[in-house]
Amino acid sequence: MDQTRLWQPETVIVVVATCAADVAAVRADLGVVGARAVDVGAPGETRRLVLATVNDETEAWRLAAMLRAEGMAAVARPEDGARLEAWIRHTRPISFGERLSVCFAWSEHDRTGLSNVVELGPGGFGNGAHPAIRLLIEELLRRITGGESVLDLGCGSGVLGLCALRLGASRVVATDVKEEAVEATRRNALLNGMDRQLRASLAPLGEGEGPFDVVVANVGRSAIVELAPDSCRLWRPTDRSR
Repeated sequence: MDQTRLWQPETVIVVVATCAADVAAVRADLGVVGARAVDVGAPGETRRLVLATVNDETEAWRLAAMLRAEGMAAVARPEDGARLEAWIRHTRPISFGERLSVCFAWSEHDRTGLSNVVELGPGGFGNGAHPAIRLLIEELLRRITGGESVLDLGCGSGVLGLCALRLGASRVVATDVKEEAVEATRRNALLNGMDRQLRASLAPLGEGEGPFDVVVANVGRSAIVELAPDSCRLWRPTDRSR
């Protein structure tokens, strides 16, 4: 599938990911802070990208941070040259066969032909590119058939839990020791319309939420050893998981 960029201006350095219904409001917000919305891209069926110009790169980063503080999925991207080429490579969707794809919400690559897309906004760790996360997603592809409950330990960006839901899991409890990871997971659940199916918190091991059909843990080795007894207690073996 052709995944070339939708638009190639020289001066656009701020990208805001939104939906069709909110494009006008985003353009108005950008105008209030002095940015000029110059184009709207449609990389997916429901995703819209508002691209805007500002005076310089420093101002673009400041504006993107301000918009994120207001709850928008906004980023400042390089203007041109090798840095922009690296940005375009970095924001390509990652596909896992024909069942699942993961990409940044602000990716300018066309994804209309991809199946079960999980979009990620700013914050949290994990976008599907790291080898450990890829291995866990591959395991979810094998184990999730529909209706499973999932415990995601060390949720980071929430990518594993969101992938499980996109594959057909019924609910996810996500935990992390970092508040910023929990907040990123909540934002990403809302971004994907999964906020009613995913609960993220700092509570250890999803207290009072088990048992779970699937438990995933993208954490360090020592943490896995420490969490193993309680994780096994909360896990409900099935014929497929043996």
